[in-house]
Amino acid sequence: MLLAGACQGNDEGQPEANGSIPVAFTARIASSDTRAENATESKATLKERGGFGVFACYTGLHKYVDSNVHPDFMYNEHVTSDDDGATWTYSPIKYWPNGEGEVTGLTGENPHYVSFFAYAPWRDVSTPDLDQDSYPVEYCIHSFSQQGEMGNPWLTYRLHPNLAKQVDLLCARPLLDRTKPAISEKLPFVFDHALACVGDKVTVRCSAGLKSQIDNRINASITNAKVVVTSLKIDYFLTAKARLVLWNNGEPNWQTILSEAPTCTRTVTLIPNESETEAIVYSKIGNIPTEITIEDTWSGKGVYYIPVELSNYVQTATVSISYHVSSYNGSRWIDDEEKTGTAYIVLHEYNKGDNPGYKPGKHLYINVSLNPMDIALTAAIAPWVTEDPVDVEGIEE
Repeated sequence: MLLAGACQGNDEGQPEANGSIPVAFTARIASSDTRAENATESKATLKERGGFGVFACYTGLHKYVDSNVHPDFMYNEHVTSDDDGATWTYSPIKYWPNGEGEVTGLTGENPHYVSFFAYAPWRDVSTPDLDQDSYPVEYCIHSFSQQGEMGNPWLTYRLHPNLAKQVDLLCARPLLDRTKPAISEKLPFVFDHALACVGDKVTVRCSAGLKSQIDNRINASITNAKVVVTSLKIDYFLTAKARLVLWNNGEPNWQTILSEAPTCTRTVTLIPNESETEAIVYSKIGNIPTEITIEDTWSGKGVYYIPVELSNYVQTATVSISYHVSSYNGSRWIDDEEKTGTAYIVLHEYNKGDNPGYKPGKHLYINVSLNPMDIALTAAIAPWVTEDPVDVEGIEE
């Protein structure tokens, strides 16, 4: 039924002499902004990461229905490039099945449909799990649906224990119900980033009440005052592993795996860091800004998480911060007793509705407000490439 001859097609855009037309692909990244330490942000880095894998379901005269098909046409086909993503190849070549498909809304005499799904970076299903640090792709992309398994193809993904080894996961927008073209054409895969990110980039502000307290300190004997952050740590409680169905219908389709170890933790310390400069949030001294932004010194890329909720485990980011107020009496600084506060946000509250923190190219940041008696957290969502986050509604504790 399927044409699988060894004949090769002519140059792109030319009719095939014997009617055999090869299946060919192009690829591009929907957003060029990075999502993980081992990032895939361009066709060139997609090539460097090992290319992408393709699953394809042949459905003959019927259009794609996920419950009744399996990837019999292609199963984790390895597509690579030798020219930084300008062209993509695989071997052995697959050829389009015969059939006209749909013409002007009417079913052709003999349509043959094929639907395509893809992910990146490619993972060799024949290799077992290997050393997690030496082979991060094999560790993070854990397993796949079986070739004869009915339904949408899927893969399982797990967070890497080492933040610097986290693998950027891409999911292509599916190409459904494609039919044999009249001349050679390349199927255009568009890849989206499937992971969410919460940034180790925290903006710390003093509330109006705390600023008023600082201002009231200034008198004949106290000439200056300042608020200094002395420590800042974020503890993450995250879903460790989940299933990504490659039928994404516009956005990554994550599903929980309740039989697996459900959660993992991440801890990132932002202060003290390598800088010797004091983290001054507010001051009456000169031209000091009224807020500071503190970034993680290991990479500044943030912590990556799977945007799916387990029923009994809520993904959270807990911020612990310590600070003191210092007063200058004309000869020396006098530090108040250090104050410590802790608060958390629920990550999933920013991944739904009008607050799509998981969307490609987006980054969820944390805002800390220092109050006279406690601290409060909110969040903001911004593109990776700007420094101007837009405040959003969410859970505030």
